[in-house]
Amino acid sequence: MVGAIGRATAALGRVDALGTNIPNPDLLRRPTIRREAQSTSALEGTYERLETVLAADYEVGESKHGFNETMREVLNYLDAANHGILSVQEGRPISRSLTRELQQLLVAGTSSDGPQAGDVRSTQVFIGANTRRIEDARFVPMPPGQQLDSELNALFDWWAARADPGLMVLDAAMFHYQFETLHPFTDGNGRIGRLLILLQLMRRGMLKQPLLSISPWFERRRSQYQDLLLGVSTNGAWEDWSMFFCQGIEESADDAYDRILELTAIRDKYRTLTSSYGGTTRRLAESLIASPYVSVPAVERRLQVSRSSASNAVRNLVDERVLTPMTDSGSRAVMYVALDVLNAVR
Repeated sequence: MVGAIGRATAALGRVDALGTNIPNPDLLRRPTIRREAQSTSALEGTYERLETVLAADYEVGESKHGFNETMREVLNYLDAANHGILSVQEGRPISRSLTRELQQLLVAGTSSDGPQAGDVRSTQVFIGANTRRIEDARFVPMPPGQQLDSELNALFDWWAARADPGLMVLDAAMFHYQFETLHPFTDGNGRIGRLLILLQLMRRGMLKQPLLSISPWFERRRSQYQDLLLGVSTNGAWEDWSMFFCQGIEESADDAYDRILELTAIRDKYRTLTSSYGGTTRRLAESLIASPYVSVPAVERRLQVSRSSASNAVRNLVDERVLTPMTDSGSRAVMYVALDVLNAVR
């Protein structure tokens, strides 16, 4: 266990050092959070293709009118993640009140939005039943009421009392199990719980930039993830769960490190290719690291330039093979994609 914790901590340290030293890390933050949004939602049965999420013409806080409910749920995660990241960067603790705010943002405008949004549940829930019968459930969390409130408060008090950075990953593993076991909300517990891992790492100073995506690793091992959480409840198998969690953090951090290096190399390549062009073309090329899908109207809005300037910049990048046209049924290019970036992100 000591070795697993040490390896995960060291891997996080490498990502943190790299993220601290690169210029404009916000460019890398956007695709990382969108990848996490797609994967953490898929773990809960809300599936949208990663390419669709990356291409969505949406920025945090904008209207989601025109998106289907599945996509609105994924985009809601972006709003919740952004709120959580900004809150932690401003010094807010990981607390019950912050978690309630995250859940309210996560379910806003979806079928789960209602009187209990942002509040600890007042109804019984159960997990993993193919029928609607509680008797067929795989796991039944404690009922609502005073005990649930007390246990949730105790969990956040316990977290606040933990301070040893060397045990941070183990603390996060234990917290995640307990949060998912309490299942404090009517919906969104898995997504909120995995978002809290990132926020906890940032709050404890393990990561200065939110450049770690954790859910893809868990998604590829969905059954094992669920079985090991249940194993703590049924058999007290803390070591099995904790080792699995540490491995997930270590390998996710190693993956993030490699992606950051690859995206940074792509950005340097784009800078070289566009060095002889005007400012709009150079700015567009750099922005592709954050948003690999573009259209002329999107470039116009994003860079605050005229339609002709946006069109010229896109054409220049197509000529340089930075952008690849995507055609509609009429064989007319309406969207363009930077394939180098897309392949590095997915």
